[in-house]
Amino acid sequence: MERELNNQNNQLSGIEFMGDNLRKDLKFCGEGVVLYPLCKMIRACNAELDNYCRILDNTFIDAGKSLKIGKHSMITWFVLIEGGANTKIGDRVFIGPGTKVLTSTYEIEGYFSAEFIPEGCRATKYGDITIEDDAYIGAECVLMPGVTIGEGAVAGANCLVNKDLEPWGIYVGSPCRKIGERKKPPKEMREKLFKEVDWSKHL
Repeated sequence: MERELNNQNNQLSGIEFMGDNLRKDLKFCGEGVVLYPLCKMIRACNAELDNYCRILDNTFIDAGKSLKIGKHSMITWFVLIEGGANTKIGDRVFIGPGTKVLTSTYEIEGYFSAEFIPEGCRATKYGDITIEDDAYIGAECVLMPGVTIGEGAVAGANCLVNKDLEPWGIYVGSPCRKIGERKKPPKEMREKLFKEVDWSKHL
């Protein structure tokens, strides 16, 4: 009987960091937020999720110092958000499958790059990441610490983003380079969007 109870406890281990179990720990959780059962988050007490954002299955998120995800934004399958800095994601942002959002890396010059070694033998570099409203991040991109993705910017699939992206620019490659400008939604469409949906800020 005791062995069966131990097995059940082992099977439940970690579930408290997943899906709807996260809601009670979030700093803020807006209306209509969808947390798929297999999304996982640590340091959820530092996370603010605004109205109708979605985090899909098989994501892993470290909320770090702070994490803010805006209205109607989507974090898709197998996205990784990690590190100990601040991550801010605006409204209507799409982050494609397999993308890595990194707010920290090892300091490799003059240090060892391994965990659990004596203090002073390794160091970590931190950098906040900001993804502004209406940005589109394609599949399997890597965002390096300290970058800002401008409003409406597009990073195509497999981009290495190691610099700031200009608003409404289109970028491809590794490292990414700008190849064009994204056409903005017309005035009539923006007016319809802002008339029919409440975009007042909670975060």
